Amino acid sequence: MKKFFNIILAPLFVISSSNAEISSVTPANTTSLTQIASSMSHSISNVENNNISIETTTTNLINTTDLKKSIASDAEKFNLSVDADVAAEILTLLDGTTINAPSSGGDITKGLKNLASNIITEDDFVPTLDQDTIEYDTGWITLSKVTSYDSKTYSSNNDVFSDTATHQARGRVFVNFKKQEISADVSAKITRAGGTEKLYEYNSGAANFSSVPIVAETVKRYKLTEGETDHDNFDGAQDTMLATNTTLQASEFNSTQELIDMYNHDTSDGDAESGIFHYGKFTTATSATPGLGSMAFEAGHAPNGANEATFAGTVERLEGEAVIVGKAME
Repeated sequence: MKKFFNIILAPLFVISSSNAEISSVTPANTTSLTQIASSMSHSISNVENNNISIETTTTNLINTTDLKKSIASDAEKFNLSVDADVAAEILTLLDGTTINAPSSGGDITKGLKNLASNIITEDDFVPTLDQDTIEYDTGWITLSKVTSYDSKTYSSNNDVFSDTATHQARGRVFVNFKKQEISADVSAKITRAGGTEKLYEYNSGAANFSSVPIVAETVKRYKLTEGETDHDNFDGAQDTMLATNTTLQASEFNSTQELIDMYNHDTSDGDAESGIFHYGKFTTATSATPGLGSMAFEAGHAPNGANEATFAGTVERLEGEAVIVGKAME
């Protein structure tokens, strides 16, 4: 099963090697990094369970000095390596970006775009949810219609998603740093154009990680029947159905026409299945820092016989994102 995991958080530093040694770097835009750090300030309830310690603070939780110490501490405490590539890429991607908390402007989604997953296994197993597990719960976040993402254009029509309903999604990510396990429960309330609200829920299954910061992602297809989900059927874990403005992502499982049928909402096409593509991404740097999460939902509405380019031009996209404070489970 494809995971809800390619996790990352905004570590504002570069790491010198794959161990817990971290060296400072002078970013090109220190003002923007200060804004990011400031925007991620949170007050977290003090929790101590075995190896998990979340400290209370009302100051900048994400700042260069504290985060470097926290990364090094977690790497040593939980026998993890430090992912230097993820840390360096985060610095590059977030430079010049102000992340608002909470955010609805796409800053988090854009910032997470190029961060690669560092989950080391994709085998499903039952996760260990105990006092060493931290839960990151977005709560129900409202999704917004967007018409551009990653140099791609999305339809402003409301043929797929109702323009009068409130679309919402929720992610509950469970990270057990001691056992190096991660899993997620994902929920969404989606109303199709002219339809009623439908609730979808699924569990990503559990996976392992061996380094911090963590980066994780998940993909799924929501079917027409409420609650029914399935594989998205694209190759890998894609953050959008569109490869370009006129083409869909590749699939070793299905032909282009089959993919169009899966995600087409135009009933003039007798083969249209009215599926909804879902992608989610989560990230956290350490057991003592907040997480970042983003979700996207897409589908198209093209008449029977439409080619790939025509269908791609009808794809609509909803997005939602959040800064998430972790809470140790009891």
